[in-house]
Amino acid sequence: MIRGGMTVTVRGWRGVAQYVVRVRDGRAIVVMVGDNVKREVPTSDCTSIKRAAYCGVCGQIGCTHDGR
Repeated sequence: MIRGGMTVTVRGWRGVAQYVVRVRDGRAIVVMVGDNVKREVPTSDCTSIKRAAYCGVCGQIGCTHDGR
C-alpha cells in the first residue's frame, strides 16, 4: 500500500526516487528527490524503495554521491 511519506519509483521514471506527498482516490502526488515539482500519478504505477537505494542529493537510483 502506497501512503504519504514513502519513497517510491514511478513507472516511466524508474531511475529516479520520488517522495509521496499525498495519496487520495488511487492517485499519489509525488515530488522527485532533488526537485520541487509535484506530479499526480496512479498509485498502481508506484513501487516503494528503501532509503539506501537512492541518492538523497540527486534522487538517482544507485548513485552514492550522498555518501550512502
